Amino acid sequence: MTLAAKNQIESADIVFMGIMNKVGEHAVRKLNPNSVSLDDLYQDGKSRALTYAQMTDRIVQAVVEGNKVCAAFYGHAGVFVTPSHEAIKRVRELGLSAKMLPGVSAEDCLIADLGIDPSKFGCQSYEATQFLFRDYRIDPYMTQIIWQIGLVGEASLSVLDAKHNKPGLALLTEILLEHYPADHELIIYEAPTLPILQPDIQRLALRDLVHANTNLVSTLVIPSLGLPAYRSDRLEKLGLTEQQVINYRSPSTN
Repeated sequence: MTLAAKNQIESADIVFMGIMNKVGEHAVRKLNPNSVSLDDLYQDGKSRALTYAQMTDRIVQAVVEGNKVCAAFYGHAGVFVTPSHEAIKRVRELGLSAKMLPGVSAEDCLIADLGIDPSKFGCQSYEATQFLFRDYRIDPYMTQIIWQIGLVGEASLSVLDAKHNKPGLALLTEILLEHYPADHELIIYEAPTLPILQPDIQRLALRDLVHANTNLVSTLVIPSLGLPAYRSDRLEKLGLTEQQVINYRSPSTN
């Protein structure tokens, strides 16, 4: 956590925790003993949409009661965390103060662990089921990041187990084969949630994706096919040639 986040946890009247591991919860409780886990709201077969709504209600109610409230979530509080955004919105609508502080997200870990610079090829990012259900357009020249592939195609929001999701992975594979060769290397990534852990990194060919071992937090990374061709008409309007751009952007070896 950042120093600013640590300060907010320490100074809060109550801290709600959506951290999902006991070590993380212990670290927060050491900073503020009046910390309460939200994990009891998760239940197998219960819609996560309902769980998130109940989390939001708890947070907002504590603010309404006059408390200085901090909600601590693992990773970045604004990435795949519905209650944080909704709670801030509702508190502000009540004329009260609320803000979000940044944290280290799974994407930040992914960039560091895989050595990916999202500016090199560009980057497209999607949630897996939204990607499957909606008419997105893949640019294979850009790096693709597809989140939560273990739940791809799961529409009920009630599944907490990713072991039996072969139909979703099969359809995702079918879609990707429209854009990439079957032997294109993919990466299934899981960020470490504790300092003592290592990232889980699986490399496999696209054709083997349907047989991959995934879980609720597995992220699929699809490396770029390479940079697309230059647009000579655009370069011409700027008074440039392709060779000039190559020379400008390539480090000298002299």
